[in-house]
Amino acid sequence: MKIKRTLITLIILIAFSSIKANAGWYECYNFSGTIDKSPMMLSIQMREDYFGEKDKKDFNVIGVYKFDKIGAPVRLEGKRDLSNNKIVLYEVSGKKQTATFEFDFSENYSVGFWKNLLTDQKLPLNLKYLSKLTDTTAEDQFTNVEILQANSLKDFYFIGVYSKNKNQEDAEMTQLKIIRKKDNALFQTLNFSKVETRTGNLMTVIFDNVEANNKSSNFTISNKAGRVGGYLTVNYNLKKKRFILNSKPRIDGPN
Repeated sequence: MKIKRTLITLIILIAFSSIKANAGWYECYNFSGTIDKSPMMLSIQMREDYFGEKDKKDFNVIGVYKFDKIGAPVRLEGKRDLSNNKIVLYEVSGKKQTATFEFDFSENYSVGFWKNLLTDQKLPLNLKYLSKLTDTTAEDQFTNVEILQANSLKDFYFIGVYSKNKNQEDAEMTQLKIIRKKDNALFQTLNFSKVETRTGNLMTVIFDNVEANNKSSNFTISNKAGRVGGYLTVNYNLKKKRFILNSKPRIDGPN
């Protein structure tokens, strides 16, 4: 897993260093809403392009959503048409697109529909804008913006809490909320104030800064340690029934 993470990190840093040399790369919008009568949360990230896949070169939006009563986050990919501000997102399951979201992008209220691509069932979509995280210039600043992470454990999912001070190089995850899937209750909050290097901002897709496997009780969080970055490790302690953070990052590649 470490070799794979190192290769991904190197590719990302090389590809984007010329584009975002003096600022972060995040432009994100958070919504609450409903698909038909089912409450859900949605987060999207705008991109300059869709890195790495030729057949999706016009895709400029990545996202993740989760129903309140279904614990696992679901990945989304798609595009925003700047001429009419419409967004089309495809729900991704494995390598297949299983459903679509279509709505008018707005920092207010948005309406549209969700469509099952297997059955053609179409349901009304209603979205309410909650917050945004913009980190593209040194002047951008914000406090405690919550971002749903795409990866999850068997019984828990994650929400990163991001902040940025004015003239700070880039955004950072200051806390990570660990939430139970079965009832959406907060189980534990990890605080990164004792970590010397910035956490949760290494991956260009903001939703991928936590790496987890639902067959395990442990996970990692990206961290900007060393030349190409590294990660923090978090292990579940059965005796204490708590997650334990190692505040010293492990470094991928040279120091």
